[in-house]
Amino acid sequence: MKHRDFIYVGEPIPELNEQEHAEFLINIQKAILLSLEKRNLLTISQRERCLLELEKRYRLKNNKI
Repeated sequence: MKHRDFIYVGEPIPELNEQEHAEFLINIQKAILLSLEKRNLLTISQRERCLLELEKRYRLKNNKI
């Protein structure tokens, strides 16, 4: 496969901070875990434990705010 470099020429990319975009960032992390499981790089139990940890961290951050 040939390596290609891409140059973004659109508008500036917005900063994603955890407070304003928490749900979006959690969904990205969940998608990554599901992708890793699908590619057999994670087992089902590993994915489930990671998802539980993500949810726990998300709840802790929301309670602090």
